[in-house]
Amino acid sequence: MNRGVLSRTAIAAAGAALVALAVLGASTLPVQQPASVTAPDDDRARVGVVCPTIGEATVLAAGSPQGRLALAALDEPDGAQPVDGALTTEPATAPMVITAPRLDPFSATTRTAASTGSDRGLSMASCPRPGASAWFTGVRSSGTGAAEVVLLNADAQDATVDLSVYAARGRVNAPGSRGIVVPARSRRVVPLGPLFTLEQAVSLQVSTSAGRVAAMVRQRMLRDDRPAGSDWVPPTADPATTVVIPGLPAGKGGRDLVVVNPGERTASVALQVLGASGPVALPGFETIELPPQTSRVVDLARPLAGGAAGLRLTSEQQIAAGVISGSGGDAATADVSTQVAVPPLTGPGVLALSPARPVAPRLQLANGAADASAVRVVVSDPNGKVLREVTVDVPGLADRTIPLPRARDVLIAVEPRAPGTIHASVGVRTELDDVLGTSSLVIRSVGASATLPPLRQDPRLGSQ
Repeated sequence: MNRGVLSRTAIAAAGAALVALAVLGASTLPVQQPASVTAPDDDRARVGVVCPTIGEATVLAAGSPQGRLALAALDEPDGAQPVDGALTTEPATAPMVITAPRLDPFSATTRTAASTGSDRGLSMASCPRPGASAWFTGVRSSGTGAAEVVLLNADAQDATVDLSVYAARGRVNAPGSRGIVVPARSRRVVPLGPLFTLEQAVSLQVSTSAGRVAAMVRQRMLRDDRPAGSDWVPPTADPATTVVIPGLPAGKGGRDLVVVNPGERTASVALQVLGASGPVALPGFETIELPPQTSRVVDLARPLAGGAAGLRLTSEQQIAAGVISGSGGDAATADVSTQVAVPPLTGPGVLALSPARPVAPRLQLANGAADASAVRVVVSDPNGKVLREVTVDVPGLADRTIPLPRARDVLIAVEPRAPGTIHASVGVRTELDDVLGTSSLVIRSVGASATLPPLRQDPRLGSQ
């Protein structure tokens, strides 16, 4: 299916029951607890993600091996358009909601590619699910970068959002960052420049006191007041005592690790570099000290020396982390990408990938456990033809790079033999005239083998 721009008239025809069942959730939202239970065998409920767009320059990709997806405009949830086949790509001018039966692995991604202007570069990201909290690291609101928070509310009630900013000296006083109302079934964009400016990258929490939102950060880099690349900054994994960042790309350019400690005690963070065959020593960077409620930037470009790697961070206090990577080159040719921490795959994970042109993407598999783990990888085209199928062994505490077939639109399926140890992402590089565009996309488990936390009403969310 590729019927052009998804407009209101295009989606008004079919499938109102799909979204009426559960645009993005059940009557109560699961709240993560230490214990988990197996998802019930029930295909009637649907879950979903919300994809942001940038004007008329966005292409969405959505895919699921089961082929039971539906798309709807954010502001028209009573209309839904079933997706034909296992993978589709669509131009989109407004945010879209993509849903699937809760037991089906599925993915939706957003992509913008430009060789000029403030959105120059390759911006690709996995679309987020709505929730009551999301964390972002490596956000710049300064003379070298402009950022805005994109808030997407797919529910039938308004959401109220607070932004909490963490910097090197602690929490940042940002007038206007609390009580931000996002009307039902709408988008609100919050520029960070009027709220605060700081030279170093910061960390940000988006939380709701009412309702829930899907959130992304739009980052536009500057060098000598000229565009120097842009990217979607996706949510990183929630703060935890162990976080793993797969897929730091090889090559030239900066590698800035950003770590945040939102707690009330100092965090001593142990840093491990995950190489292709196991952990790699990084003298002088073994431990990072983080005072309470602070965010710190650690320059890893020189010690990593342009090598591909993953990172594993551990601490007695809960932390969150991400990496800002540059593609190298001067202001006229540079781009930027963001690698975030991602939870381990608890079951099959898929990624719908649609670069601007045929490329050979690279799958990054990081093993956060000490024992080796096997992973089955299947890459297929929009017609379901298998382009590559392979089982990969990932050594303990290692990050393996798997070259994938050169193609334009593919569905990448990843299934670990031992759930709970493998963290996955995909890196893409492509030339956009003189610009070397670069992006990283995370792969998450959504579907049959994923585990769900016990259901409990969160008083911040109200009724759905």
